[in-house]
Amino acid sequence: MTEEMKNLFADPIRREKLMAVLTECSDYALQHQEDITRSYKSDGTVLTRTDMHIHRRVTETLADLYPGCAVISEESDHSLKNSTGCCFVLDPIDGTDAYSQGMPSWCIALGIIDEQLKPVGGIVIAPRWGIGSSQALVIQRFPGEQPLLNGSPMKPKQFTPPPKQIVVCSGAHKQLSLKGLPVKLRTFGSSIIHILSPVIHSHIDVTVFAPVYPWDIAAAHGIIDALGLRVEYLSGEEIDYRILIDRRKTDDTAVAGTAEMIEALHNLLDQK
Repeated sequence: MTEEMKNLFADPIRREKLMAVLTECSDYALQHQEDITRSYKSDGTVLTRTDMHIHRRVTETLADLYPGCAVISEESDHSLKNSTGCCFVLDPIDGTDAYSQGMPSWCIALGIIDEQLKPVGGIVIAPRWGIGSSQALVIQRFPGEQPLLNGSPMKPKQFTPPPKQIVVCSGAHKQLSLKGLPVKLRTFGSSIIHILSPVIHSHIDVTVFAPVYPWDIAAAHGIIDALGLRVEYLSGEEIDYRILIDRRKTDDTAVAGTAEMIEALHNLLDQK
């Protein structure tokens, strides 16, 4: 990342304005969840007016605050194929289906990708997925810094293989047979929350997910990478965002976890 971009992300005024708009969008989504109506895209996925409101509000804000960065959003047809600078990857509502049914497992997700198309940061606001006295879960990581959870530094979690609880994203059961594994399986409805689960939930060890779009993983990837976890294909190959920026899905089943937990998962699968 160039020094110019580092300075932009380090600017406290820009950060404050960005977080204020994302918080405003989170409040908007909360206010309208009770009376939301669903529509459907051409591929059958759910769309709500909240998705479009947040898309417009955030993309306009990013263009104003970070004019050197491009934006790819689930709710637009823009591709970053010819982008030469850093970019944002936005999912206005990750978990729209859950959101439209009144469930708590949804979030606003904004990933930060550098000029080499590597995830280097992310902001996730899940206003109904909080832990403890706060209902909201807010995680932010700006490039070169450690993630903050509700304003406090996130500490790397200690993992002890083998995995005992695994988060399985929608569709993963079609890609990989997990029947018979000596583990508990969890699923929530938001890819971003799924991938973050090993660092926000005390007994979740690893996440398995089927092919997804870049906005389904970028923000979470840019956060957990700083906490010692990896996001990679089950084969061990790196997820190449140079391919995903053309609005393409990941190629195969992937995992999120520490190297030791991913290896332990492989051992369990090999024993089946």
